[in-house]
Amino acid sequence: MNNDSPNRNVWEPSGADDKQLVSLALEEILASAPFRGSRRYPAMLRYIVEKTLANQHSELKERTIGMEVFGRSPAYDTNADPVVRFSAGEIRRRLAQFYQESGTVSSIILELPSGTYVPRFHLRAPHAERVESAEHEQIISHPEPEVHSVASISVADSVRRIHARLPYYLLAVLVAAVISVFFFIRSYEHQHDPVMEVWAPLLNSPDPVLISAGRPLQDTGEPPEVPNISIGDEILRPEFHISIATLNAIANIVGYLKTFQKPFHIHEANSNTLADLHQRPVVLVTGNDNKWTLLLLKTLRFHFEQQGQFSYIEDAQNPAFRGWSVDFSKPFRGQREDYAIVGRFYSSTTEGPVVVVAGISSNGTEAAGEFIVSPQDLVQLEKLASTGGIKRNFEAVLKVEVIDGNTGATTVVASQFW
Repeated sequence: MNNDSPNRNVWEPSGADDKQLVSLALEEILASAPFRGSRRYPAMLRYIVEKTLANQHSELKERTIGMEVFGRSPAYDTNADPVVRFSAGEIRRRLAQFYQESGTVSSIILELPSGTYVPRFHLRAPHAERVESAEHEQIISHPEPEVHSVASISVADSVRRIHARLPYYLLAVLVAAVISVFFFIRSYEHQHDPVMEVWAPLLNSPDPVLISAGRPLQDTGEPPEVPNISIGDEILRPEFHISIATLNAIANIVGYLKTFQKPFHIHEANSNTLADLHQRPVVLVTGNDNKWTLLLLKTLRFHFEQQGQFSYIEDAQNPAFRGWSVDFSKPFRGQREDYAIVGRFYSSTTEGPVVVVAGISSNGTEAAGEFIVSPQDLVQLEKLASTGGIKRNFEAVLKVEVIDGNTGATTVVASQFW
């Protein structure tokens, strides 16, 4: 992490030179890895910074930003379409990533505080010291010409004493800074919660989480609805069939959401339309049984494919590989392994955050449901990320041991972060 921390006081750029410094800092941020691969977040960050520099704070309202940056209509519902709030959260996360990883030497630090769309600017400590030093030099080099009393001699003596003690002051500041960084890192490590980092985009959404669960499709030859069907026959229909392993995955997810009192709805995937998933947080449970899992993963590196009773996870970078597979024609008790995809990403199709918990068979789904709420498992996944950790979009392929039909140990065999 960058050891330069911003001053506590907000710095207000006042002249053309100051604003040029901010503009240069902005361009460096927008060209960095956390921002350059996106269109949405750089556009919003540029807009709010430029409006702030132009003192047009009245333009930094949620609805106005939605209209000017994201092309929304003047009457759009900001509660149903929280694109500005979601993007602001992503900008804050990406700014933190930039200052942690970039090693920038810019004298300006840009911040977007929570609860506002007005950015703040801070001076790095070295720049602030130069400004203070310049002020002292200005005072010393322009003494009042009419003052020739003992007081002027006292001022000169004081300045000499200050300069004589300056190394000690700087040493004290350096020691304090090192101690502060040490305790910040210790605090960060103590508070670091990889599960929260995965689920934050869903928990921060104002909308309830939609858990869309697939089920095995069966052709029973029955019509969709049977007139005067009995209660007993109704509950035996295929749409009521779901494995205990899949239920365990859903239970893990629901248990985590309930710890934050986050509202949720559980729907059968085939009953969901795109409108149901649009611009809301979504959890997709199961793989080939869930049409939305298949659709939203299709354009990603890892996705599900099926050839008859042979199902596998395809790697778009190695499409001929068939090692992550399950042959459903083989004996049930003979199954030794399953594979699953876990992921969290922003979907351009639904325009919202999506978590995927999906196995080729039910053992994989059960293991994925445990993995996605396990700090220990997610820390191992986080170590595979080169930068940014699991705050970024990610997919991972899990290998799951199966012992006599029961779910065993889980190993990450492949991952992708972006």
